[in-house]
Amino acid sequence: MRQHLVAVAWERHKTTDALHLSGPCLGQGRRDAMSSAVLQRMRDRTRAFGNSHFVRNVITVATGIAAAQAISLIFAPFLTRLYGPEAFGALAAFTAVVNIITPLATLGYANAIVMPATEEGATAVARLSLVSAAIVAPMVLLAVTLFEGQLASWTGLASTPGLLYLIPLYLVMAALLSVADQTAIREGLFKAKAVAYVGSTLLVNIGKLASGFLAPSGLVLILFLMVVKTLNFLLLLARVPKQGAFEARRWFGADGIRHAASEQRDFLIYRMPQSIINAVSFGFPVLALSALFGASVAGQYSIATLVLGGPIMLLGQSVLEVFFPRITEVVRKHPGGAVTHIRQATLGMLLIGAVPFGIIVLWGDVIFPLVFGEEWLRAGEYSRWIALWMASVLATRPAVAAMPALRLQRELLVYEVIITFARIVSLLAAARLGGDLMAIAVFSLVNVVGYGALFLVVHRRASDIRLEQQHAG
Repeated sequence: MRQHLVAVAWERHKTTDALHLSGPCLGQGRRDAMSSAVLQRMRDRTRAFGNSHFVRNVITVATGIAAAQAISLIFAPFLTRLYGPEAFGALAAFTAVVNIITPLATLGYANAIVMPATEEGATAVARLSLVSAAIVAPMVLLAVTLFEGQLASWTGLASTPGLLYLIPLYLVMAALLSVADQTAIREGLFKAKAVAYVGSTLLVNIGKLASGFLAPSGLVLILFLMVVKTLNFLLLLARVPKQGAFEARRWFGADGIRHAASEQRDFLIYRMPQSIINAVSFGFPVLALSALFGASVAGQYSIATLVLGGPIMLLGQSVLEVFFPRITEVVRKHPGGAVTHIRQATLGMLLIGAVPFGIIVLWGDVIFPLVFGEEWLRAGEYSRWIALWMASVLATRPAVAAMPALRLQRELLVYEVIITFARIVSLLAAARLGGDLMAIAVFSLVNVVGYGALFLVVHRRASDIRLEQQHAG
């Protein structure tokens, strides 16, 4: 009996020692299992991110725009040495005028092509857009005829005022391209859109370079502005399937346009005026600088905004085009999730823009003359301030894309009116007090504050929607 009790005690002692000894091993095993689980979740999320349609579409659009921007940047040092600030100043002034008028071409309806739930609804909006262009173009032609002298003086085309008669044709081509682009976005044909954009950019830059050796002038640059729209449209049509919403013959006619005009009237009432005011807001500095300081200063400013607009085109426009239909679908199906999408996309844009724009803020006045030639030193000085403005533009692209889906068209219009007034007053006042550099610095800082306020408006609306959904649930 005693031997049996001793044996039992001995077994218990071994078992206790084994548990004490294995404790650290079990804890280590548990930690290893947890680490493996965390790593697996990270791999799953990375794989899901890479497989995301949204991410792939952004990459597709961004790749196309990156290629086009790379082409433009490669040609830019040669073109800036061939044409000079005066030629680019004339181009910038003409571009400012047509950009102000272009939203009238489709009365803002082309941007609504992505909105209808049905294919027939989308083609009705396309028809409405082109009917609008057919009405607006003759009216613009009449205005050019009546005010030819004034327009020629404003755009720096006093020696060739006949070129203004190309504006109605430009509007028609802009309308066709806008309808084709928005239809491609709706159909998810981002690759075809990107390839068309890259092809037209390459061909036009080759033409500019060749013409620069033969007859460098602002007139030549303006003509190529016309050509690029036409090439982009034709190349896009050549790459898309001629069916569904891209059956181009369905874009013409009047079927369903009255219903489409009523259903998408927010784009006429709010988006079109907003686009015009926005174009006035950004075109005004070119016209004002040209009037106050000469075409050369306007050219310096235009090159700075053109170069720094590259990241905006590369990522901002890519996200805008892909995020717009995505956030529209989120608001339609799961409205409470919109605020999370907007936050994440905005943070991503902030982080991405920090490096390139930060470099320009620090060394823009060194980089510009080194790359584009000594005569572009002033553009480099402008760029240090403009970079802050462009960084805020990039960061708020997701918020701007979400505004139609969140029914913030009216608020966007009010914002554009207020910020345009602030931009014009600040630029003119600073120009009078401190010259061209101060004018651009103050103008840029006003834009930074304005875009920050715009983001807060969108974020608040999206947050309110989430709270309403939570309370309803």
